[in-house]
Amino acid sequence: MVLRVYNTLTRELENFEPMVGDHVNMYVCGPTVYDDCHLGHARSYVAFDVIRRYLRYSGYDVKYIMNITDIDDKIIQRATRSQEDPLKLAAKFTDSFLEDMERLNIHSPDVQPKVTDHINEIINIISGLIDGGFAYVTSKGNVYFNLLSSQDKIGILSHQTLQGLLEGSGYRVGVEDDKRHQLDFALWKSSDETEIGWESPWSKGRPGWHIECTAMAVKYSGGQLDIHGGGMDLVFPHHEAEILQSEAYTGRGPFSKYWMHNGFLTIDKEKMSKSLDNFFTIKDVL
Repeated sequence: MVLRVYNTLTRELENFEPMVGDHVNMYVCGPTVYDDCHLGHARSYVAFDVIRRYLRYSGYDVKYIMNITDIDDKIIQRATRSQEDPLKLAAKFTDSFLEDMERLNIHSPDVQPKVTDHINEIINIISGLIDGGFAYVTSKGNVYFNLLSSQDKIGILSHQTLQGLLEGSGYRVGVEDDKRHQLDFALWKSSDETEIGWESPWSKGRPGWHIECTAMAVKYSGGQLDIHGGGMDLVFPHHEAEILQSEAYTGRGPFSKYWMHNGFLTIDKEKMSKSLDNFFTIKDVL
């Protein structure tokens, strides 16, 4: 029986055919560990665990990679409010996440990399993007991806036009005077004296959200994935930014052959989320 999957990239049901024999490189975006996970998060992790198990049951050799984002603006903001060290806070909620996954009987990934263990890889990729003309450094020591350097790939996953992006919500971007384009997104963010940061050729700082996943996915897949998964809220900007960065850096495509996204868990027809305060944590119900 031929396995059929819905591919967000093409918006079509397709026959599943890995790029190399029966080997499947599968990368799924994991948690940003600034709080306990809720049932909406659990839905995603359960869904992709089932997919991974079914692929193995069907005879595929699956390498399953799921990252842990243990440095991020949300972590820093939460640590500031609670007056904690951000890395200690992230470690605490990483342990909480792993405990939740065990109680849900979700099998551990084959590789579960953390962002803070891959700062050197991130810096190296950013340097490569700068050298290739795909990124630039600002006067404040920030580094941005030059969106127009990959203009042919804009909207490739979200199926939006550049004009539509400009009129809509756009990438997760900040305001800075010497950004070349308002939709250019951060690869490296300089830190002030009070913020956590790592030394780099451009400034003491921390990586942007999108480049973190690119670095880990490229390292553990060799540069190309068969399946990249996550929640549907990650299609844009996160996953589309990953495509632009990864293919610019490696010079190869596709970054991922199949893109798979799970839907939201809803309560009273609204997405379960912390921002709406309509959630139940995994620990609440187990």
